Amino acid sequence: MKISPLIMEAEDAVNYHRPWLKFYNKDTPASLFYPDKTIYEMLRDSAGKYPDHVALQFMGKRIKYRKLIQEVDNCARALLKLGVTEEDAVTVCMPNTPHAVVMFYAINQVGALANMIHPLSAPKEMEFYLKHVDSKFILIGDFSYPYLKKVQANLDLKKIIVAKISDYLGKRMTMGFWALEGHKIPKVRYNEDKLLISWKKFKKLGYTSRLTINSSMECGDGAVVLYTGGTTGVQKGVLLSNHNFNALVIQCLAYLNHERLGEISEDKIMCILPIFHGFGLTVCVHLPMCVGACAILVPKFNASIFADQFAKHQPHYIAGVPTLYEALLRSKKMQKTEFSGLKGVFAGGDSVPVELKKQFDQFLKERGSQVTMQEGYGLTETVTVSCLVPHSDDRRGSMGIPLPDMLYKIVRVGTTQDLPPGDEGEICVSGPTVMLEYYNNPEETDKVLKVHADGFKWCHTGDLGYMDEDGFFYFRSRIKRMIKSSGYSVFPTQIEGVINQHEAVALSCVIGIPDKYQIEKIKAFLVLKEGYKDSEGVKKEIMDMCREYLATWSVPREIEIRKELPTTLIGKVDWLKLKEEYAEV
Repeated sequence: MKISPLIMEAEDAVNYHRPWLKFYNKDTPASLFYPDKTIYEMLRDSAGKYPDHVALQFMGKRIKYRKLIQEVDNCARALLKLGVTEEDAVTVCMPNTPHAVVMFYAINQVGALANMIHPLSAPKEMEFYLKHVDSKFILIGDFSYPYLKKVQANLDLKKIIVAKISDYLGKRMTMGFWALEGHKIPKVRYNEDKLLISWKKFKKLGYTSRLTINSSMECGDGAVVLYTGGTTGVQKGVLLSNHNFNALVIQCLAYLNHERLGEISEDKIMCILPIFHGFGLTVCVHLPMCVGACAILVPKFNASIFADQFAKHQPHYIAGVPTLYEALLRSKKMQKTEFSGLKGVFAGGDSVPVELKKQFDQFLKERGSQVTMQEGYGLTETVTVSCLVPHSDDRRGSMGIPLPDMLYKIVRVGTTQDLPPGDEGEICVSGPTVMLEYYNNPEETDKVLKVHADGFKWCHTGDLGYMDEDGFFYFRSRIKRMIKSSGYSVFPTQIEGVINQHEAVALSCVIGIPDKYQIEKIKAFLVLKEGYKDSEGVKKEIMDMCREYLATWSVPREIEIRKELPTTLIGKVDWLKLKEEYAEV
């Protein structure tokens, strides 16, 4: 898909004021070289250099780079056999499995657009995602197919490739999976629908095809669509280029000080974050695939599965959202886990409560870890992370400093006017990972991507924050999440930060609910840790803490304790769902 890239050239940033550079490790360059390659070409190069390294581990199955590149090439030929062209979008509706990884790179190899969606999307959501990019081909898990079937008649599909978890399992694991989960999945009846083809039969198309793969896709072309509520709260497709993905990999490696790729090629990263999300797809899959390292694919998260997989594979890196780490703290299996081999623990996707980071760092230390949790900040519009807390200076509450070649600044909300250090405003980001556009949505694109007086194209994040004198950035709240109560601007994340310090609190979420006197009044929702009961005493202690640490207008008027809070598809606490409860009243 040919789209003119809207990226800032790295060399343009050299003279830009970047106070954070003095906090880079001495081996981390301020600016980087980015290869002029596609996503597929990065994998191909790794396979040529490390053919005998294990690329993927999946429920006992090990796939070496030699085999992986063969499967990708074969999958690409099979796509051509089905009639996929460079003008097509191919949808991947899968959890973290080898099928998804193979298909992702094969789509790129043939020059088509990879449309990545959640495998548990509701039928109407699937319909929206496929129609949004006019996708006529889809790879979908057999457990998700019943959802697609409900809206299939509304779509102009040419082929549905149905994958099974057991496609990549040995006999023993297949039997175990069938006993636990497989028997619950409705049988797909291929003879009833000519659009359907199994993954195994699809692969055979490639084996028998003599078609030549000759894509004209270039580094700056649009390659992937990921979905987000974005900076304006409406579901949109974020169009990202090969360059966006590869640039983030190079930035992360530089920030981690892996100057020679051989230093990381023997490492393993736990891929628990979903492949339809930028963090999971880029940091947990594409990054290791670019350097000959191993991605441990975990198709479903719960603390018990994570603990088993961690103990079995001993990964060097883990990445997750805050709710994942909170769940691990409560896992009895994780209490016995050894962490001495860890080289990095990364958190993103949502703000990490100060108390959670403190507790998890202690949890790691007690189990032999030499590293602490590093919080990052990013958004799908920049693929994922673009700012990360450095090891050298872990400032309380900070989301860190920009990665090499990424520029950050704060502007007055609703304008492009720069604000000085210490002033709160909208966080803006510029650099090689900023998206091309919102797919087929120029109006929303123009709201978010703006050229400022400095000549750079900036992404307006929709997030409130500030920068200190040293160039460290601090997140305050989503602009749309800011509560207006009795004329005052109230920041929910600030209140949650105080509440989460209470020893009884596992999770919290603060929203504004309608009030005829205050316009909105502040309400806090809590989940208590195991062993603590819903008592007026706990509520009183929390209210006392809030009165001590917060301005009067920021103190919650109500506290409600629940067994659980709603979460988004990637595990963030879903404050919008809580708001919806009151919109319906």
